[in-house]
Amino acid sequence: DAEEFMGGVETACKGKSYDGLPEAFKFFIEAQFKTIDVDGDGSIGLEEFRYDCVSRMAYSNVEVLDEAFKKVAEGDSLSLARYKDLYAQFLGNPDESCVACSLFGPLPEL
Repeated sequence: DAEEFMGGVETACKGKSYDGLPEAFKFFIEAQFKTIDVDGDGSIGLEEFRYDCVSRMAYSNVEVLDEAFKKVAEGDSLSLARYKDLYAQFLGNPDESCVACSLFGPLPEL
């Protein structure tokens, strides 16, 4: 069930850097990055970020996606190294105000 899954993720990821994550998580994270990096240039640009976000959820305007991208990007792109670091933070940091929470676009409040 969902609670059991969330507990497993917390046990495996809480407080860990990318290097401390289980190998299966690392494989998934790197594969996800390659899927988003549509043009294969080794980084995620604004257009790729937008497309990834809207493939999961509808947004009222594109500006909210641009704001999220500015928070996670280094200049005009998101490198694999930064993506891995932020993904690990997203999984392992319970602080909902951390920058990593913008990695998938603005997240709705539950």
